[in-house]
Amino acid sequence: MINGTKGRIMENDVINLQSLSADAPLLKYNDWPHLTVKPRVRPTVEAKALRPDAPPRLHKKQLQFHQSLAKSRFVFGGNRTGKSVCGAIETIWYATGLHPFVKIDHAMDGWVVSLTRQVQRDVAQAKILQYLPPEWIVKTVMVSGSSFAPAHGVIDFILVRNVFGTVSKIGFRNCEQGRERFQGVSLDYVWFDEEPPADIYDECLLRLLDRGGVHWVTMTPLKGRSWVYDRIYLRQEQQPDLACFWMSWDDNPYLSPAEKQFLIANLPPDVLESRQHGHFVASEGLVFPNFTADNILEPVMLPQPDAYYIGIDPGYRNPTAVVWAVSVGENLYVISDYEVAGLTVADHCRAILERTKNLGWNLKQVKILIDSAANQKTSACEVSTATQYRQHGVAVDTNVNKNLAQGLLAMKARFSSADGRRNLFVFKNCVHLLGELRGYYWGDGEQPQKVNDHTIDALRYIVMDWERSCHTPSAPLNTLGQAKKHLIKSLAGKRFG
Repeated sequence: MINGTKGRIMENDVINLQSLSADAPLLKYNDWPHLTVKPRVRPTVEAKALRPDAPPRLHKKQLQFHQSLAKSRFVFGGNRTGKSVCGAIETIWYATGLHPFVKIDHAMDGWVVSLTRQVQRDVAQAKILQYLPPEWIVKTVMVSGSSFAPAHGVIDFILVRNVFGTVSKIGFRNCEQGRERFQGVSLDYVWFDEEPPADIYDECLLRLLDRGGVHWVTMTPLKGRSWVYDRIYLRQEQQPDLACFWMSWDDNPYLSPAEKQFLIANLPPDVLESRQHGHFVASEGLVFPNFTADNILEPVMLPQPDAYYIGIDPGYRNPTAVVWAVSVGENLYVISDYEVAGLTVADHCRAILERTKNLGWNLKQVKILIDSAANQKTSACEVSTATQYRQHGVAVDTNVNKNLAQGLLAMKARFSSADGRRNLFVFKNCVHLLGELRGYYWGDGEQPQKVNDHTIDALRYIVMDWERSCHTPSAPLNTLGQAKKHLIKSLAGKRFG
């Protein structure tokens, strides 16, 4: 131990006397002779040297984000997936006018919006300063701290040179300031680093209105079923100028396998989906948590189908929902959907027949399944709903398996089985079905919440019928049949042997 300014070294101390001198070299492990157990050095993993001719590592999801021309872009990414780098680089490209994929012809003014001042300083602001060359910076104005060391303070705005010979402005805001701090200016772009409150997001959209500006949001969805979940995630296909991107650890080529394994081993399972893949944390309550972007396809021309299906969930107060699907080999593809309320059966039938004709289907080849409740008569009509459909040219079959538990399990297994195989796919134009699948949650007990499930029910009837046809075993041959089969084989052997 050491007492006083001069210090007194006890016999069992391990401090080298020379280390008390100001000009003494740093202690090394061999300078500690009294330690019975030598300190161990944590092994470091050295990066493998790339060959001089090796291609640069490419983050494909980042490239897709930068190439998108959508006015609204959302990046749902886990931690360490590269989403904040996307936002920072895009901001710099807009400010300097050097964007490789977007034509910029004038100085651009924009905001970088963070949740708090501290997060602004440590994340978004740090990324901007990391990738923005210092020679492009004209002036840095601080809220706190010194402009000579802006990384250690909180920046108000940065004036940036651009390729037009003028100056662009990157402003910084944080949500702690409240919605009023976001009023009164016109902007060309806004980058939201993490999910902002809905009122601040809406206020920023108004700032973009005058200049026809764009915005992008880079976020890890940790807030569950928030406004982003309801307005963006569930309804993404219904907004033509919106693009959504998902980034996981596997998409980041700069994240080592050892680091990924360490994070997987040390993060709780209930947050791993959001931290690793950028999925919404509320997904543990989803009926179909394994329904992902891998089950969603761009509309394409399929091979000759083996079977054609139309599933109908008739509605009275609720909307009538219809899905069109085909089976090709071991896969089932949902290629179109329909959901409308307030119309008569005759109106729905006209829409169904027209859609089927536009798809090029022969109606006689289509199996049309409808909820068996359609056999019941309503107070408004003397004939059943099923009869009305048939009278208007839609030959419905009410012989459907309505076992809810079996149907949900069958759909879930087809979306992704235990071994990772996927056999059930939905075309991207099926906006009603996609929204329902993403927002279908368990309620109390073993029953899902009975809301927004109309196209899901229509699809469930199809899946159960398809399962039945796929797994119907051939009838066993009786004794006479087996004898005939043996005779035919023996005759064939004699004739062609």
